[in-house]
Amino acid sequence: MMARISAMMFLQYWPLGVWGVTIGTYIGANTGEQGTGIFSPGFIGYSTAASAIGSLFSPLVVGFLSDRYFAAQKLVCATHVGCAIAAWGMYASHSQANFFLWILVYFQCFVPAATLTNKIGLKQLVNADAEYPLVRFFGTIGWIAAGLFVGILWPFVTGESIEATSTPLLLGAMGNVVMALFAVTLPNTPPESGNMPTRQQTWRQRSVLFTNFPLVAFLGIAILACVPSMAYNNFANPFLNYYGYPAPAALMTLGQVSDLICLTATPWLISRFGLRSLFATGVFAWTLRYLLLAMGSYFALAWPVVAAILIHGPCYVFVYVVGVMYTDHLTDKSHRGAAQGLFALASTGIGHLLGAITVGVAQSVFLTPAGVEPPPYNWSGFWLVPALIGCIVVVAFKLASKLPRQPDAQQPAGGKDA
Repeated sequence: MMARISAMMFLQYWPLGVWGVTIGTYIGANTGEQGTGIFSPGFIGYSTAASAIGSLFSPLVVGFLSDRYFAAQKLVCATHVGCAIAAWGMYASHSQANFFLWILVYFQCFVPAATLTNKIGLKQLVNADAEYPLVRFFGTIGWIAAGLFVGILWPFVTGESIEATSTPLLLGAMGNVVMALFAVTLPNTPPESGNMPTRQQTWRQRSVLFTNFPLVAFLGIAILACVPSMAYNNFANPFLNYYGYPAPAALMTLGQVSDLICLTATPWLISRFGLRSLFATGVFAWTLRYLLLAMGSYFALAWPVVAAILIHGPCYVFVYVVGVMYTDHLTDKSHRGAAQGLFALASTGIGHLLGAITVGVAQSVFLTPAGVEPPPYNWSGFWLVPALIGCIVVVAFKLASKLPRQPDAQQPAGGKDA
């Protein structure tokens, strides 16, 4: 069973990994008067709003369907068919409006597919607490494999890079088709309608959470903490291509290797330093990452850029993974599910949406301002924008963490600060 679930995780993340890293480079190569010129200045940043919108609505709808009406594996198949169609639509688009429509459709399908694969894994594994982290590693490995395929294997075989082309979108569509077919073979994970709370019970749970002031303060911090991440997620690959780094997509997979190391070390780090300190470290790591990128750009140095890639583990794990655990420790056991839903809404929903808007504005000011040819690509100024936001979040989190914790909230593992 672990082998099947591991393969599921690999195939879930490979299709997005094959084009998600390079899409900013493709858009940048066709912005303004460059390439086909179908994209406007700022569109790299604004296009990232699609993934944020996908985290706001569709997981709730598809999750409801999987809990009440349809087996999870059937919905995974259907959502990946939708992803394949949307990726093909982006590949064939010749206008910005059509491209944005299809990328919206893609993430409306991909995000719930990811939550459904989590559900299947947790339900089907014999010892989920011990086995799930192991199989989830293969999702990251799938992302790494996709980056190596685009950044190293394809150029090695064909003699040319496809990072600034739409070809990765076509490859991603093929990967989604493979995952849709594989989903049919997954173990049956039927609905659980008998355990669903009523609408009144769901609203009562959420209203109680809104009186938990430390939790509400943390959710506000989580929104701000996830805003800077959109700059790296969507502009790191165009940045590396702009300065001529070899095999940028492959180089960026060093960040996922860092993820695996941090995930392995996280249980020990929690017992040693506590959740609050790790989360603050993650926010600081984002700030440090952007300062390193700004330094590498301004002084034309490679080592700060490589270092910025290597600290992806602390940036991702200590904010997104530890954030889930920190949320759990700020609530009592009876409200865990609702609290985690609010954290997902705050982080990958609202936080990423605000981040998309922020980096879109920053792109139009520092990188590709309208009417300026050739574009100035002031990368050092661009990277300082999310660095400043990160500094503000670090201070805000330190102030918010001084608020008293709810009396019924859990104590953190190891007795450290939660």
